[in-house]
Amino acid sequence: MAIQDIDMDVGSDFQYLAPSARETVRVLLVDDDPTDREIIVRASRGGEQLDICFTQCGTMREARASVDRDRFDLALVDYWLGEETSIPLIQEFHYKYNLPVVLLTGLDTPEVRRCAFRAGIAGYLSKDGLIVQAIESAALGVLYSAAGGVAAR
Repeated sequence: MAIQDIDMDVGSDFQYLAPSARETVRVLLVDDDPTDREIIVRASRGGEQLDICFTQCGTMREARASVDRDRFDLALVDYWLGEETSIPLIQEFHYKYNLPVVLLTGLDTPEVRRCAFRAGIAGYLSKDGLIVQAIESAALGVLYSAAGGVAAR
């Protein structure tokens, strides 16, 4: 059996593993604070892997109307929406629409994380660490998980 030379000079970017073009991802952003929504949208710009197109909602009612009207790849949902948590909305997105949810929160506690994961979130982001790489990593983790998403479209 002959040994075959394999060219291992693939570069430091591992271009053979990921396509060079950025993928477009439709994201439903649900947060009752317009300033926080703007910060999230701005933090998502300039990513190397994803072109994130946001539809913004400030209430659960708006979010439900948006998900009934349009198709989204994932939702970024704040934990507190007004005076109530987003847990019922997360459960609805998860079970009724099969829409992956990444929870956003400024209240980063083990109790909040545990409650949200039990409700069906697929990922978690603290508002304190919102940079484009964190947002892209969370989105990519959800979209390329075994449950499907962009990779399955």
